[in-house]
Amino acid sequence: VSDYLTEIAEVSVRRVLALTFDHLVRRHGRPGGVGGEDTGFLVLGYGKLGGIELGYGSDLDLVFLHGGESMSAMTDGARAISNQQLYARLGQRMIHMMTTQTPSGQLYEVDMRLRPDGNKGALVRSLKSFAEYQAADAWTWEHQALVRARPVAGDAILAERFAAVRREILCREREVSTLRKAVREMREKMRANLDKTGDGRFDLKQGHGGIADIALM
Repeated sequence: VSDYLTEIAEVSVRRVLALTFDHLVRRHGRPGGVGGEDTGFLVLGYGKLGGIELGYGSDLDLVFLHGGESMSAMTDGARAISNQQLYARLGQRMIHMMTTQTPSGQLYEVDMRLRPDGNKGALVRSLKSFAEYQAADAWTWEHQALVRARPVAGDAILAERFAAVRREILCREREVSTLRKAVREMREKMRANLDKTGDGRFDLKQGHGGIADIALM
């Protein structure tokens, strides 16, 4: 079931991206110097979406990247705007389309907190900026989250470039004792905030020795 639910989500995200990108291109033209072969835009699935583990009612953990590196690059339409503006609007409209309440309900809840710098960070980052963040500023848990991250929609060339960045980050040599200490401290913080064990009940997911602990082993 998880496989099918994940495939449905991927199809939905790809369709939403196509609709929103086409709409913006009609208004502002295509972005220049996109660093890819098509849109220059990439949607990453993290968490259960990235791990092909979606269940009924799961939200989508997404991260948006673009391939442009020039801050001055513009679209080629009559109402030209910067690439940065185009991609920011693209991300915003994708979220709006997926989360809007309709008579049939909501398409998906979208969680963007796994992007670089979390809720404080830019909604859409360049791949170069993403790579620099992962190399220099990301926390251990962000590298762990990167294990399940994968492209689910967008530019194929950009997806290949992301795969190279991901491999380089995950294959970096690490000091085992330091890594073990960081993972243990992270898990203890999670348990302190999320563990609902009490009153004779054990929290199967967040309790000591539960699913979350097993997943980190």
